[in-house]
Formats: sequence, structure tokens, C-alpha cells
Amino acid sequence: MLADFHLHTTASDGELDPASLVAQAAAHGVRGLAITDHDTLAAYRWRDGAVFEEARRLGVELTVGIELDVALEEREVHLLGLGLDPGAAPLGEHLAAVRVARSERARRDLALVRERLGEHALAPEDVFVRGRESLMRPHLIRPLVARGLFASYQEGRAWFHAHAAGGAAVPKPPIAEAIGMVHAAGGRAVLAHPAYYAKDGFPVLDRLPSLRALGLDGVELDYPYASSSPELFVNGDAERFRDELRARGEALGLAFTRGSDAHSTADFDRVYGAVGG
Repeated sequence: MLADFHLHTTASDGELDPASLVAQAAAHGVRGLAITDHDTLAAYRWRDGAVFEEARRLGVELTVGIELDVALEEREVHLLGLGLDPGAAPLGEHLAAVRVARSERARRDLALVRERLGEHALAPEDVFVRGRESLMRPHLIRPLVARGLFASYQEGRAWFHAHAAGGAAVPKPPIAEAIGMVHAAGGRAVLAHPAYYAKDGFPVLDRLPSLRALGLDGVELDYPYASSSPELFVNGDAERFRDELRARGEALGLAFTRGSDAHSTADFDRVYGAVGG
């Protein structure tokens, strides 16, 4: 069964609503999936749980998931929680705090944009969209790029890094604490896209034994690095990393998952091929 345990909807920074995402996944041959929005489970509450009905209608096995921003040795990494109880209290309390912090950061970023780039650059309704629970920088950058204020998403991201350093801090629990929250919610904790951390100079493969000791259940083994970031992964880099990750993970008894990190129909096409193509 083709499974994809790393997907995003309009509840965070994806472009598809939850039901549309499930439909796109099914159209591309995916039969098991988890929606893993950033720091929110809102996709599962969307329209009173309509995503579960859509999954049943299409014969797709839906697993409740999330992607958490967490801290590992003073750097941000992403932890997937899979098979969660959406009503678990410790996780819910953390997500509520993150939601407040992300909203405050978005308000400050919006004010900064309007001060530096003009009030015409961005309106509150461009950012604070109904159903968008986890507010993120892409929600500000994308409309600015669309209006020609930045030549590319990368240019917009660099602008925010240079000008918005004093924004509201978003809570990022230590990875041990985050693993504990996932386990308390009945889920499995999986390290997302580890090759990115290696490319950033962090010895993630060497940290796997200590992460396993903290309770890490698995690693995202199959991920489309070469198509997502062709400037970083060349000449078989991704394949060599995956082979080493598999060997080390097997020795530690870690589970392996697969994820496309799809945010849009174009992402599904890039990873799985165009429907009917």
C-alpha cells in the first residue's frame, strides 16, 4: 500500500483544504496517509470532521498526525507525531500556546510589512484567513511575491530574517519533551526529513542512538529531497544518505516512514507524477 505520512493543508501552510488534500492523494494512488500540519490538528476538526468521511468515501486509511517545531541542541528540527489522540491534554495545551504565539508574531510581522513596504502591500485579510489556525511566515511572503514586492519566495524569506528578528517567539519544546507529548497522546514520534539537518552541518546520524534513548520511534526514510531541493541534493546525495540512515535505523530498531511533504496539487504531481500523465 502506498502511504504518505507527511502532508499539509490550509490549516497551516498548505494550499488544499483537508478534504481536497485527501482527494488529491487518492487520485495519485496514495491509500494511507496522515495530515501533518505545523503545530495544529485543525484539519481533523475541519467542518466537524469531514476529512474522515472523505477518507472513508475514497477508501483511504487516515492516521491523525502533526508536525511539531522542536528544539534539538539549540536548533529547530521537526518531529512528526503519528497515530495521535486529538483530545490529549498535554499536546493540546502546547498547541494552544503555539497558536497564540504564532498569531501575535503574524500581527507584528503584518505591522512591520505595512510600515516598511507601505499599507498597500498587505492587508489583515490576506493573512488572517478563516480556517487557517497555524499562522506562518509563508502566509505573508506568498502574497507579497504575488504582488511583485519580492522577486521570489527566497528573497521574501531573507527580508523577514533581516527585519523581523524581534518578533514574538514561538514555543519550541526540547525534543525529549515533544516525544513525551506525542507518546502521551498515544502516538509515535518520527524525526522528519533528517537529511536537511545533515546538509546544514548537524551530525544527525550520529545523534540517532541518543534520540532513540529519548524515545524516538522512527525516522522519515523516504522523502523527495532531490525534487524538493535540487540545489542541495545532487549526484546521488539523497540516495547515499537514505542508505546510511536505513542501516543505522535498522541497527537501533527504528521504524521508517515515507512522506512527500506535499502542500499543493503541484507537489503531488512532482512526487507522484501528474494524474493521467
